[in-house]
Amino acid sequence: MNTEKLSDIYLFEKHQKSVIKRWSKSLKYGYFKRAWGGHANDGDEFGIWLKYYNRAELFEILNAFGIELKRMPKNYSKSISSKLYSSAKSKKLKSEIKDYPEYEQPLHIKVNSVPCFMWIENEIISITFSGAKDGNRYEAGENDFGNCLKIEQIITDKKLSKYVNTDYEKWVTHISKKNYPELFE
Repeated sequence: MNTEKLSDIYLFEKHQKSVIKRWSKSLKYGYFKRAWGGHANDGDEFGIWLKYYNRAELFEILNAFGIELKRMPKNYSKSISSKLYSSAKSKKLKSEIKDYPEYEQPLHIKVNSVPCFMWIENEIISITFSGAKDGNRYEAGENDFGNCLKIEQIITDKKLSKYVNTDYEKWVTHISKKNYPELFE
């Protein structure tokens, strides 16, 4: 899609402009991400993306967050993208980290008691926050914003800012100074 900006009508549909402006100006490493919507099957969220270049850096970041990766069990059930699963069955399925297939994706975890979703792929650690208020993973609000700020503080305290990936500021759905400078005035 060749869109430079989301329309104001869509961008401020769920949250007032002043709220999104406050969130965006307050975040140091993360972004509020407005869903594409429609049939994209995505939701609003806050996110922080960290870039690592090798195994040692990956584990340095994870150790700073207090995360220990689980080894993939032998003969684990892997999901098939074209198949539908019951919620009970889907909870038993495992996802491997493509860069390090001997390890399981962290997924829904807590970092210093902060709930988040973590996915590791293509040398990127994606940490996202949504659904903290009522469990609806397609919605993000003040609780998720607060959780994102708490993880930003860990990044600062543990001196992980060198790993923050700013490439995500280019995404039209990510409310950044690059795409939405008027929200940072």
